[in-house]
Amino acid sequence: MKNNVKKLSDYIDRLNWEKAPGAAECGELENLYAAVRRVKSLKPPVMPGADFPDKVVQSLARGIKRAKSRKRLLKSAAAAAAVLAVALLVYFAALKDTNIVSAMERAYGRVSAYHGTLEVVFTSGAGERQVQSVLDVWADKQGRYAIGVLEGAYQGLMTVSDGEKVWQSPPGEGALMPVFSETHEFIFELGGEIEALKAAQSARVAGEETVAGRPAYVLEVTPQGGLPYKLWVDKETKIPLQKEGAMHNAIQYTTRYIEITFAESIPDELIQVEGKNFREADIGEEESPAPAGESPDEAFEPQVRVEVDMQAEQAQQIAADSGSSPWRLDPVFTAQVFVSLQISPEGITGEYPVDYEDFTIARTDGRRMKVQVSSDKTEIKAVYLERLVRQDETGIWTVVGYDISR
Repeated sequence: MKNNVKKLSDYIDRLNWEKAPGAAECGELENLYAAVRRVKSLKPPVMPGADFPDKVVQSLARGIKRAKSRKRLLKSAAAAAAVLAVALLVYFAALKDTNIVSAMERAYGRVSAYHGTLEVVFTSGAGERQVQSVLDVWADKQGRYAIGVLEGAYQGLMTVSDGEKVWQSPPGEGALMPVFSETHEFIFELGGEIEALKAAQSARVAGEETVAGRPAYVLEVTPQGGLPYKLWVDKETKIPLQKEGAMHNAIQYTTRYIEITFAESIPDELIQVEGKNFREADIGEEESPAPAGESPDEAFEPQVRVEVDMQAEQAQQIAADSGSSPWRLDPVFTAQVFVSLQISPEGITGEYPVDYEDFTIARTDGRRMKVQVSSDKTEIKAVYLERLVRQDETGIWTVVGYDISR
């Protein structure tokens, strides 16, 4: 019977995931499969009470008592009833999870804009946790946002988007900071999270916890072609509060709203950039020409080639898609990490040995990039990167070579 319970549970999961469920191996399973298909065809589903499986068993037992071959049928039907009870529990649990996703979508449909404090936490494989940055986030459903870095390496940086263009206000006098992934395509936008959840291969309620002082459901999510992650959903508002990516290469990222409120719109003064110390942000996506007399390919030809493990890069792309390692979407930060590891191959503790400001984009064609290094702490003078796995704005950057001073 336990084997049938497992097969029936797998059958229900495949139905919920809209996959071909396969054929039954015996007549008893076929009858149960048919019962499940009939239950699933009911629209909208009527959620039973917690005692529903017990009532099914009791009803079957009463029918069995009226049968002539009582002892023989009792054993067979009781086993079938137990299997069906377990099946219905699994099925209605899946319906409950689906209802939560639907409730999240309906709740977000009533939101025009929101304002929150977003915390990004880094966890190492040794279990050490560190707050990487704290962001003040204003966002609406038209793709507009205003994000300020309250704490972290980019403290004071302000990023604003009108839904099409992005502007930044540098944290101090001087050059504009390049776009950083946390503040350009920020990694916990509510609408995006709900859409990703709807498209996931599976999502189930794994428990309940408190986040930012609010009771929340904990969802375990398996995305299509990505690493599993957890999502905490406010029980009252049905809005996502926290996301925890999978531990990958001894790195794990958790993003959470420690405060969040809802509004009719983003204050106009936050989106207004005219007359303020803002410049349009550019991470070099538009092609920049090679120097005179140099072919486009020569412009991206390094002195020293770096061997690339494509399987590892594909895994890193999956991690970035799941919210982990967002720095791999920033070519300058990727170059900074590479150079720093050449100086400290055993690992980086505390501040990076070469400052972010010492790296500047020299040229790019959108798929390839050359980043200039201006520091006397390293012999590396340029880093070459490419988008090897995916050649659009969601693709990670990979170091493929570098130049050294002669």
